[in-house]
Amino acid sequence: MTSYEFGGFRLDGARRVLWRGSEIVPLPPRALDLLLALVERSGEVVTKQELMERVWPDTFVEEANLSVNVSLLRKALGEQAGGAPFIETLSRRGYRFVAETRRAEATPGPRSLAVLPFRPLSESEDDAALGLGMADALITRLSSLGQILVRPTGAVAKYAGGDPQQAGRALRVDAVVDGRLQRVGTRLRLTAQLIAVEKGGPAWADMIETDASDPFAAQDRVAEQLAAALALRLGGPEQELLARRPTTSVAAYEAHAKGRYFWSRLTAASMSRAIGCFQEAAELDPGYAAPHAGLADALVAMGFSGAIPPSEAWPLALAEAEKALALDARLPEPRIARAYVRLFQAWDWDFAERELVQAARESPLSPSARQWLGLFLAMRGRIAEARREVQEAYLLDPVSLIANTMLGFLHCLSGDHETEAEQYRRTLELDPNQFLGYWGLGNGLTHLACFQEAEAALRRAVELTEGSPFLRAVLAWSLAEAGRGGEARAELAALDGPDTGYASPYQRATVLSALGDADAAMAALEQAAEARDPWLVWLRVDPMLAALRHRPDLARLSARTQPPA
Repeated sequence: MTSYEFGGFRLDGARRVLWRGSEIVPLPPRALDLLLALVERSGEVVTKQELMERVWPDTFVEEANLSVNVSLLRKALGEQAGGAPFIETLSRRGYRFVAETRRAEATPGPRSLAVLPFRPLSESEDDAALGLGMADALITRLSSLGQILVRPTGAVAKYAGGDPQQAGRALRVDAVVDGRLQRVGTRLRLTAQLIAVEKGGPAWADMIETDASDPFAAQDRVAEQLAAALALRLGGPEQELLARRPTTSVAAYEAHAKGRYFWSRLTAASMSRAIGCFQEAAELDPGYAAPHAGLADALVAMGFSGAIPPSEAWPLALAEAEKALALDARLPEPRIARAYVRLFQAWDWDFAERELVQAARESPLSPSARQWLGLFLAMRGRIAEARREVQEAYLLDPVSLIANTMLGFLHCLSGDHETEAEQYRRTLELDPNQFLGYWGLGNGLTHLACFQEAEAALRRAVELTEGSPFLRAVLAWSLAEAGRGGEARAELAALDGPDTGYASPYQRATVLSALGDADAAMAALEQAAEARDPWLVWLRVDPMLAALRHRPDLARLSARTQPPA
């Protein structure tokens, strides 16, 4: 697909990305589709009906959706050099893209694919988990070849049961694998098809039936036929990678599939269920690396969020990461987990950077490897490097809540709070029922002194996480910044309740600093250092602690916990 250049922008039609110079301009998938439709016919009037049919095919939506997305584009593009808009409205007719546009060679890069969860024909939760597990296995096999860009499991999970072409457009891929599964007695029946997103219709389709006790046979056949349909180059090593089975135990495989299924829901309750499933899979097959990697991931997330006391989470997470790497050194996730645990436990910044750089080098198509390296670089204050890594993660998985959230957070660290808030609003469009977007939006709006909106966003984040102590502390900080000291102190006091979970002394310090109690804030930071609070890694760059930057005791604490910048 052609790319286009106009007014300092580059619209990559193949990868469905808009660039401003060397910076990505994050846009919702529908807005990008709309921009492409207008730019392809630059200078012409494109009617509203034509745009509605192009951007929302086979879907009834109100015309207001078109207006909203045009407004988003105008805000993102700004004005041309002479002050004229890029998009002109023609009353009652449609829109016209009026900037001087030239075609450019498409950005080279791997072709892209999304493997959607296989849809069960029953209502069984076990079959739903198996459907996600089948997709996860194919994603792992195809990704290992390094010849095609495959969206990660976390990106595709939300599109289970949806229209495959719409999912493909939202995921910004060239093709989608869509399938169904059914257990019939002792048999497992699988149908799968490869669908080109823009051209439509299956490029390949097959039906496979195997013994239900051997789902791997079906995976093998689908993987082989997909590789052929995608014209992938398979020498001996690639064929070995494609045929590699992670476990010989069907029970362990299905338990791990359930763990991935619960993990994809990203709630505290579902994370706990995921841990139980991963433990079961690891017990059923001690030589299966993936469950140990899943456990390491989950334990790091639970420790950092305070759902499990960090001092309890880290040794467990490190042990699971080491087990996973001993079984399969190619996996990036346990290397990432090990890097962060060593960072939190021992402030071993050099080890963490080596591990994260190695994970990104060995798995260049892994969005996780790139985004977590980017986050580490942000902690070190290396914002330009961090932005490059997070943008790469975004390109690999443009609908990732984490990558989109990190883009907003980098704007926060740069002091660009207007752009920060806009990025978090776009993140919420991806999933309005996840806390990350509300947390970020509350942060950004607090920095912009939009305190009422900030409070609403943060209270929604607290609600979605069922009272996360971390998010209650952020809410208390926002209330303190708004001058509502009494309410902020009440929220802070509530964190000492018996059932609130781990209350981070670092987060407490941010609230006390906002309340103007600098000495108490420093005392809390010293307590955080003694407790090895994981949030202390943000000490050098955190804008929440800006009021303490002049203090020598903060500089001494920073030097103690971090190497020189």
